[in-house]
Amino acid sequence: MFNDRVNGLKKEKVISIDHTGNQHLKKGIYYARIKDWPKALEYFKKTLHVMPMDKKVHYAIAYYLAELNFILEQDIDLVKEFSNKPDPYIYFLAGIYYCMEEDIDGAEYHLIKFLEKGPEGELKKEAEDLINNIDEAVLFEDNLDYIKLTCNYADRIEGFKKSMEKKFESPFVQSTMAEYLYKMDDYMVSNIIFLYGFLEKNKIAEKALLNYIKSPIAQEKHIELALLSLKKIGSPEPYEVLIKNKMYQVTLKSYMRRDKNMEELCSCWNDVLKFIVKNMENNRDYSDESIKRAKHMWVKLINALYPQLPQLDEQKKKVWAAGLELNVAESKCFNTFCKRLAMAYNVSPEEILKKHDYIKKTLRFRILNPR
Repeated sequence: MFNDRVNGLKKEKVISIDHTGNQHLKKGIYYARIKDWPKALEYFKKTLHVMPMDKKVHYAIAYYLAELNFILEQDIDLVKEFSNKPDPYIYFLAGIYYCMEEDIDGAEYHLIKFLEKGPEGELKKEAEDLINNIDEAVLFEDNLDYIKLTCNYADRIEGFKKSMEKKFESPFVQSTMAEYLYKMDDYMVSNIIFLYGFLEKNKIAEKALLNYIKSPIAQEKHIELALLSLKKIGSPEPYEVLIKNKMYQVTLKSYMRRDKNMEELCSCWNDVLKFIVKNMENNRDYSDESIKRAKHMWVKLINALYPQLPQLDEQKKKVWAAGLELNVAESKCFNTFCKRLAMAYNVSPEEILKKHDYIKKTLRFRILNPR
């Protein structure tokens, strides 16, 4: 009788906590949607205090903070914002948040911190799985879709595996997925390829991907994803891939290292950021937060433009850098500041304004049409 009563009290307490936590979470999401940062943060803190071990809570909070961060263009130090003396769960939340921000180094750092300090349990296993996924993603650093999809599906991997195995028994699902591989919707194709990766040792899935990588309409980033999925489902290397109308035998690593031009392209765009940082560091009007914001906007811009990144000569690098800096500093006297930038970068004000408008439009489009 005593045990029954204790169990009943425990059950009642759990239900009460879950209810309170869910209410806090709903309020936090509401304030995030209306862009009220202080209120959203207040209720997200309360949610995490009540439900620190709930994986879905961490993913929900991280998602809305990342969305809010991009809209407000406000850098968030989650560990500092949530607690002066952070408990280990803050590190897990920060790891998820930086994953969604596509900051792989930040995600890995905080997840490792959680593994060092956090308690044993489901979250620790989740952190380990995420780090493994991040390690894989780093090998394919040019394939941004893989990183995004890893984060999108991370909290549902096991469920999707079981669901995919069961659904894929249907010939209709098999044929539909194979058909969708050849659709013109880039993001849909990426999702389908990623889902194939859940079908371990499945010969039908393997055949579909092996046929796809020989297709003349397959994009390079999708071939990369397909090779990764083939590896994950246990298909042996080498693979036969169509490259510039010729068939080649490749391994996953050799295909990822096929294009030295991509390295030059990434280096070229890194130079743009170097110009911005150097100029901002030489200007005492800028705080460290302003420089962080410039870096944040630059990452978002690269992600929005990829894979159509143009080659840049020295002059174009300076124009892009000045245009991005003007976006960072829009609160200043606009026309006067534009002329100052033109002198600092040795480019014309007209070029800067044109690039400023293009960058602003591109980033705005990304908010309205996320990949």
